[in-house]
This record gives sequence, structure tokens and C-alpha cells, in this order.
Amino acid sequence: MPNLQKSYIGKALSLFQSRIGEPVTSEELAQLTGTKGKPISHNIRRIFELRDEMGYNIVNHKDNKKTGLNLKINEWVLLAKDPDPNRIRSRGINKRIMFEVFSRDNFTCKTCGRTPEDDDPFKPGHKIILHVGHKLAHKRNIENAITKVLTKDDFVTMCNVCNEGAKNTDLKPITLFDRVKDADKETQKNIYDFLKHKFI
Repeated sequence: MPNLQKSYIGKALSLFQSRIGEPVTSEELAQLTGTKGKPISHNIRRIFELRDEMGYNIVNHKDNKKTGLNLKINEWVLLAKDPDPNRIRSRGINKRIMFEVFSRDNFTCKTCGRTPEDDDPFKPGHKIILHVGHKLAHKRNIENAITKVLTKDDFVTMCNVCNEGAKNTDLKPITLFDRVKDADKETQKNIYDFLKHKFI
């Protein structure tokens, strides 16, 4: 990988390797800079690349039951200095699929409805970042040895908040009807009045 030492992923790896077995927080990772010397907005995606595409044994709170660690939602731990080739797995996502998924979902998180225009509730001064999430849990894809070529229909748009907080389970996207059911009465009444005038 070119410019590894200057790249975000290289700096993140160095940080993890200097603290093997010890938690590294999302806040610390957010302070690392990319090749241009500025923090990057998609830093957690780079950690997924270290784990899934390069084979580093990085765990977080979702792995607490398996590891026996008591990690918080914003903590990550590298368990071994060197990567394990057997851990490398393709997530089946490329830029074309990302664009198709985001366009289909109107650049809106299908879990909470946030968009890139919304503020990140946990990172003051930052906006929401959209991610592509597997509808069928990626871990189960691997366990079941599913080898089909994935398309946009296998993914759903998620914001960084929902993506980082979601468990490794199958996703059931929230529909517009779900949102209407959960809306406050005033919003429901406005929708009702609009539809009544439209169709009656």
C-alpha cells in the first residue's frame, strides 16, 4: 500500500500495534489524519478495512461475548500484532454499489431517517456519514459460505450512528409506513389531511 506510514490506515495500525490488547477509542481514531494531514470523516470504515480486508484481529463491543472483554460501544482492541490471512473476507461493496444503494435510498439512513445534512448527535461539529450495511448479516454470509455476487439489493443505507451501534444481525429496513405509524399525532394528521385531499 503506497504511503502507508502517512495514510490514515497506516497511522491507525501503528496506534493499535502500540497498544495490543488495550482499548483504542473512536475519539482517538477520529484525531488521526490522512495523507493530506487532515482528519478524515470515514475513519471507522478504515478500521473495518484493517479487520476485514487485511486480516487484523480487531474486535469491538459486538465481540464481548466471544472475547470476554467488556468493551464499550466506542472502543476497539487489536488482539495480535500480525494479520491472519484466514481472517480476510470481502465485504462485497464497491463504489458502484455504494452509489446505487445511496441513490435508491435517497441518501437517507433506512433505520433512523438521518441524512448527511443532519448533525451527528455524538460528535459535535460533525455531520452524519452514510454507510452501506448488509441486509443479511455479513458474518452469517461467511458462515453459510454464500458465494453469490452481491448487488445493491443485498445492501441498505445506514448512518454512521446506526451502523456502529447495530449488532451483527439481519437488518429489517424501516419503511415509510413504519415512520408514519411512529410519528406524533400532529404529523399523522397532516399526512392524513394531505392524502384525503389528494385521493378524495
